[in-house]
Amino acid sequence: MEANKEVILEGIERNGKFYRRAYKYLAAAKLIKDDIAWKVEEALEIGQVNVAIYNLISDIFENAWISPTTGKDRHLFGSAYTPTGWHEYTDTLLEDLNKTYYITGEIGTGKSKLLEKVYNEAIIRGIDVEVYHTPLVPEKIETVIIKELNIGLTTSKLATMFNAEEINLDQYIDQGKLEVYKEDIEEDKKIFLDLVAIASKEFAKAKKNHDGIEESYVPNMDFEAIEEVRKEIISRMLSYEK
Repeated sequence: MEANKEVILEGIERNGKFYRRAYKYLAAAKLIKDDIAWKVEEALEIGQVNVAIYNLISDIFENAWISPTTGKDRHLFGSAYTPTGWHEYTDTLLEDLNKTYYITGEIGTGKSKLLEKVYNEAIIRGIDVEVYHTPLVPEKIETVIIKELNIGLTTSKLATMFNAEEINLDQYIDQGKLEVYKEDIEEDKKIFLDLVAIASKEFAKAKKNHDGIEESYVPNMDFEAIEEVRKEIISRMLSYEK
């Protein structure tokens, strides 16, 4: 290991640079997405969207009484930007549910806000929920799973695999107001995809570089000792259940 010290340190430093560059491009992509959102929001009929959300909540919780105890929310990610590109597992979240709602619409139409209101309603009624966030903007929601009701709601196109009921928020956009921004939005979308593509390339560089660093470690690792530590940790974890 000592002989490879300089190579390892240089590799670690190089990896940091790849990651920093990738995250800068993703941050820029978020700003472009925000630019689209405000244009769409300006043309959105908010009152009509609120009515649609109220009707959806009434439909989902029609037979769910309010509990004296609140539900629990678990927050996770079902998709990610990785060194090998975009990876998503929303289909595995929806496959066993009785009903799925596909929430679709342009950036800025309030899809995440709709999902947030639905999951908050579940919490109020004492129902546990799983909330899956978007990797680019973690505060925004991509998918909500309500296992107790056997219902899922998602903005993922994978919902179409499950005969989902579609709720398209584009119908509440005043297309006349949006027309003035049409070319700008198309340009923004192209720039957004380009920025994400560059970020993905940087992640791939980081992965390749990381694999090179590992080559210096592997011959010097005592994997049998690591396996023993793994078994000991698992044994301790299982003992807590007794």
